[in-house]
Amino acid sequence: MGRLGIDQDALETFLQAVRTRFPLVRAILFGSRARGNELLESDYDLILVSPAFAPIPFPTRAAAINDLWHLDAPLEVLCYTPEEFQRKAQEISVVAEAEREGMELIA
Repeated sequence: MGRLGIDQDALETFLQAVRTRFPLVRAILFGSRARGNELLESDYDLILVSPAFAPIPFPTRAAAINDLWHLDAPLEVLCYTPEEFQRKAQEISVVAEAEREGMELIA
């Protein structure tokens, strides 16, 4: 485990696998693992932003990402196009909070 309770090598391997299918413009880790107050069973909260999500219905995007996840902890992922992300970041939302307080993995 690296800093903040993050398995950095495994997370980077995961992001590389995601990038082979979905070119990412942003990846943000947020929640307890980004804050450093995670528990052993805490999930990884991620926002992934890619223009390649556009043709995929929002409810099925996470399933495509979950197929690539192989860490021991659970994954909670939100997948947005850049336009969706920008719109959500302007609202009172988990996206706005993640952008303010999260850890940029890819920017």
